[in-house]
Amino acid sequence: MTNLWEDLETGPNPPEEIYAVVECLKGERNKYEYDKDVPGVVLDRVLHSNVHYP
Repeated sequence: MTNLWEDLETGPNPPEEIYAVVECLKGERNKYEYDKDVPGVVLDRVLHSNVHYP
């Protein structure tokens, strides 16, 4: 895989089943984003409080 967005297959049974890239997980304080220069997913920011992503 050379480009995360362009090389990701649609999925085994679209639109019922698709492949996806999740950049923030439920309950986490870390936010990841795709960086074209790497290429890959990198840590973008951390929530510095008791708040977390839903």
